[in-house]
Amino acid sequence: MVGIGVFSDHTDRGPVFAELDQELDGALSQCCSEEDFTGKPGQQVIVSLPSKSAVRRVFIYGLGEQTSYTSEIARRFGGDLIRVANRTSAAAIVAHIPDDNSVEESSIQPIVALCEGVFLGNYRYTSYLSDKGRSPTVEHLHIASTQGGVNETAFHTGIQRVRACAQGVNLARDLVNMPPNDLVPSRLASEAEALATRHQLDCTILHAADLEREEMYLHLGVGQGSSHEPKLIHLTYTPKNKTSDRVIAFVGKGLTFDAGGLSLKPPDAMMTMKIDMGGAAAVLGAMEGIAVSQPGCIVHGIVGAAENMPDGAAIRPGDIITGKKGISVEILNTDAEGRLVLADALAYAQDQKPTEVINLATLTGACIVALGTNTAGAFIRDEDIYTRLKQAWEISGEKFWRMPLSLDLRENLESDVADIKNIGDRSGGAITAGLFLSEFVDQTVPWAHLDVAGPVFAAKARGYIPKGGTGFAVRTLVEYTHLDDHTA
Repeated sequence: MVGIGVFSDHTDRGPVFAELDQELDGALSQCCSEEDFTGKPGQQVIVSLPSKSAVRRVFIYGLGEQTSYTSEIARRFGGDLIRVANRTSAAAIVAHIPDDNSVEESSIQPIVALCEGVFLGNYRYTSYLSDKGRSPTVEHLHIASTQGGVNETAFHTGIQRVRACAQGVNLARDLVNMPPNDLVPSRLASEAEALATRHQLDCTILHAADLEREEMYLHLGVGQGSSHEPKLIHLTYTPKNKTSDRVIAFVGKGLTFDAGGLSLKPPDAMMTMKIDMGGAAAVLGAMEGIAVSQPGCIVHGIVGAAENMPDGAAIRPGDIITGKKGISVEILNTDAEGRLVLADALAYAQDQKPTEVINLATLTGACIVALGTNTAGAFIRDEDIYTRLKQAWEISGEKFWRMPLSLDLRENLESDVADIKNIGDRSGGAITAGLFLSEFVDQTVPWAHLDVAGPVFAAKARGYIPKGGTGFAVRTLVEYTHLDDHTA
């Protein structure tokens, strides 16, 4: 299969299109006309050719206007291309990516992004299917570009990075897609141990007795209504060649299933609650990508894993629990449980003396209401960490939007009987959740809270994103760890 990316403001659709169209006696132009193809972003036309032709199909993809062309558009091109190629049983792809005069000739970012889209778009989750369907057929990918001056060393370094990221993304997708009867906290811990074994990472698993010794009673409280005991997972990556003094702690919410506890969710809201460990999946996926790409800084991956169920031992609205940080919490809604697990995990993370802490969680429906399902909320207290994260998510192409930590809403968390309560008013729910977490991170520690509730799961496939678990945030976290590789 040949894939051709074309700009909407190139009336001739570029020299590659023109040359191939001439060889095919105008077949490409005719199909584009019949399909009303204008080259707008994501628009697609598939042209089938006679069986005697060396090329069986041509995939024409709209890139939009050249001035609006980004690496993310190239990434989507790659994702859509590999899906169509596999669906049509192509054995090889030749992808033509046009020259982009808006960037320096030596830039390889769009080319690398297209390859990344292919890696990510080739994912399928078939573990529980008796008929696994057609396996991916594409064995070879060839990139053809009119862009000159490509630095081969930079290109190969970029390919290695995105391949490592894709490996981590696909692990995160597998974990989110796994059914909750199998992915209980102990299974999540086993998956982390296997990851550590693959890559020689340090791994510590805290069981219920260990959590009690650590006085992590908030974490224990959330898990006490389940027959599956909670776990805390701690992976540590230490570089062979340390080039940075940064010590990064990624902390993930790992609710392997969230029924809401005694504050029971409605049935419809419960059907996708296996995804409530999406933050944990991102952390473990990032640790996979980090172990392969090997940044020059120390990275801790910490996951609070539990199952929130409603039995006779479950925590009740009105309970007061004091966790590892010594802050007492009045529980008014047992369905606001992720922040309780994270509170203890954040306290544990600070024991590792990090230079910065980033937590990830499918924390609030309010964030989805505010930003939709494709964008995560970034609640960031420290400007330096914001600058770094913004740089990382711009490289990855993942969508984040900075949200306020409005201190005037802090009074909504005031309790008459404890230091803080676990919910505020209905309005500003994503903000008050972030403010709650901020209470458990020392002011001297640079910290960010990423609410990824919307983007960790997709209702339908698009570009390089499959239906189901998306692996969102893995690529941003991996890029974040590489920002200072050049500094000692």
